[in-house]
Amino acid sequence: MNRCFVFRVSFFVAFAAVLEYSACGVNRKQSNRPSRQTRPKAAKSGGQKIARGKKAAFILVLMLFVLLCAEGLFAIALRLTEGQWPYTRPKSANYLLFEPHPEWVMTPRKSVDVTVLGNSHHHNADGFRGNEFSPVKTKHRIACVGGSTTYCIGVGDDQTWPFYLDQLVQPDCEVFNFGVPGHSSVEHKKMLPQILARYSPDIVIFQMGLNDLRSMNVDDPGPDYENFHERSLRFSVTGACRRDRLPPCALLHATAMLLEKINVLKTSPFRGGAPAGHVSDSVDPRVVKTFTANLDLLLRECLTNHTRVVLLPQALSPEMITETNYKWWAPYLTKRGIFNAEDALNVVMRSRADGEQVIYAGFVDGETWSPGEFFDPTHLNAKGNLRLARLLKEDLPWSRLLGGEQPSIQ
Repeated sequence: MNRCFVFRVSFFVAFAAVLEYSACGVNRKQSNRPSRQTRPKAAKSGGQKIARGKKAAFILVLMLFVLLCAEGLFAIALRLTEGQWPYTRPKSANYLLFEPHPEWVMTPRKSVDVTVLGNSHHHNADGFRGNEFSPVKTKHRIACVGGSTTYCIGVGDDQTWPFYLDQLVQPDCEVFNFGVPGHSSVEHKKMLPQILARYSPDIVIFQMGLNDLRSMNVDDPGPDYENFHERSLRFSVTGACRRDRLPPCALLHATAMLLEKINVLKTSPFRGGAPAGHVSDSVDPRVVKTFTANLDLLLRECLTNHTRVVLLPQALSPEMITETNYKWWAPYLTKRGIFNAEDALNVVMRSRADGEQVIYAGFVDGETWSPGEFFDPTHLNAKGNLRLARLLKEDLPWSRLLGGEQPSIQ
């Protein structure tokens, strides 16, 4: 703000100097003007050009002055309405951490370090959360694929369950976190071939369900959820972060807000703010069908590459989810409907497990998760993530998964 103040003072001084110069020029012109009868034509033409130039300069300075006044007024208005100046407005975490992707809809930005609510979020050079991935495979690799519950929002880099699991299975194994908030089974099947080809994991842990069930009871979710989930996810990294892409100019921010207010710029990818649908406890068979088809494709891809699979259900607590606090994500499911939907998708995963190449981590289903282990209704905090990692380390049949080898206990 000090720089803005100095700039405005300098501008006023320059403006006053221009006015004084213009007035002096006019006075000199009037006192030194030759008589109409004796003034040469060349002098007359030159004087007209100078006069037009001064007039244009005056108009330009006047316009700049008006814009500067408008900028100041809008800056004050934004300060009063939003509680912060547009020049110091922080960019949203979504904008700083994620960007659009042509195939995966959204992806973490590469090589960034952002602090959110006091928690560090480091994305490595490959664009995934955590430390750099070793280019040379020297030990067994475990790839964790999922949405925000795998990425682990709400905690620091060293408090995610993939990080804790990595600490527990070292030095025999290393764990890579490929979680991307918002990704469903649709994005997983697009992302998986690149993970298998580039990183050659021995085991893939899929944590799925929450981002699929959100499309339940939408009137027209579309093939692979493209009419609801994909559109809303894409908007979250484009239209929802519109002001984050603007320079710190009050006029531009105020204009964007006005255009959103009069519906020239969309604030939602859906007419009326939400897609058509109906609230229900029931499980939507269309979503179950899509989830099943995607899961079968994921399993086929892994087994073709001789990669073992762990299917990990979500850790949920009835005490954390209410009838209203998850509507922003799953608008047409009641509280009971969320658990019914999760159970239905878990049944599909359990049915695909063979106990050898595909393991269903059913022991997570049998656990009771307390509110003290959650950051929000569906995301575990550091305590919950550590417990989940310990369950995986203690209860998974590592000898079968690793072809007879058992990682050492830390």
